[in-house]
Amino acid sequence: MESRKLLLLLILLIILALSMIVWFYPPTGDFRTDNPFWNGLSSLNEQAKVTTLGSLSDLPSSGKGTSLLIVPYEQFTESDLSVIKNYVTSGGALVLLDDYGFGNQVLASLGSDMRFNGQPLIDPLFDHHSKWLPKITDFTSTPLSANVSSIVFNHAAALSGTSDATVVAQSSSFSFLDANQDGTWDSDELNGPFPVVAYSQISQGCVVAVSDPSFLINGMLSLDDNLQFYHNIVSIQTTNPQVYVDQSHLPSSLLDEGKAILNPIYSVVASPLGTLSLIVVALAISLKPMWEKRGKHDKK
Repeated sequence: MESRKLLLLLILLIILALSMIVWFYPPTGDFRTDNPFWNGLSSLNEQAKVTTLGSLSDLPSSGKGTSLLIVPYEQFTESDLSVIKNYVTSGGALVLLDDYGFGNQVLASLGSDMRFNGQPLIDPLFDHHSKWLPKITDFTSTPLSANVSSIVFNHAAALSGTSDATVVAQSSSFSFLDANQDGTWDSDELNGPFPVVAYSQISQGCVVAVSDPSFLINGMLSLDDNLQFYHNIVSIQTTNPQVYVDQSHLPSSLLDEGKAILNPIYSVVASPLGTLSLIVVALAISLKPMWEKRGKHDKK
């Protein structure tokens, strides 16, 4: 009987330990605002004080005075697209950061002709230590390029359909689209320059398309003028806007799913009543041997 109790206690302790590890270990998912590793956005969160959204339904009813960053790596529902359209037309600034995701789904729903071409942009000459990290130095004179001389992308794509949009930045003439993804230029592959940042007005708001979301991750934000460029693009509609970062269209890792499962439990435990209950249980467990010993003594 005692061995069963010990086994049950050991299992409970293991479950508790694993739960604590899952809960307190930092998120590792790409573009997560609480991910402190190279691929997260924790540095942007700390320096720019953004507001994280777990759902697009948490957006304000009017987009005036705000900007919304979306990395569209999951498909959008019709409800999502409706919320985004209402946000933009009511005065919000949508900053769509994409390379190989579902950004075109959003652009099409907004009636924009801009598109992400979904092919790797490589620059063997103007780059940051690697042809996969193209350095962008060609800017149109707009408020979005103020105090920006160069930015660095990471495994970027390019834009097309920008004839009715304002092109803010483009790659160098040495860049090319690596259609077969072999890392080298072939005679049938297109040469640059290519638009990589552009924007267009939509009703009272606007949409800014940037063909690389990775320029904002922790490992890239400090390079060249990446941070300054971020401030410029989110301020396209208004100075010092409230910036929202959508997290609902990013793939979830096993760690993220584990945290989501534990979140309701943590919310209960963190409440005053939950904390008091834990204290009572802990006291009961710690005092149990004393009670049992006293009971045996009384029987004698």
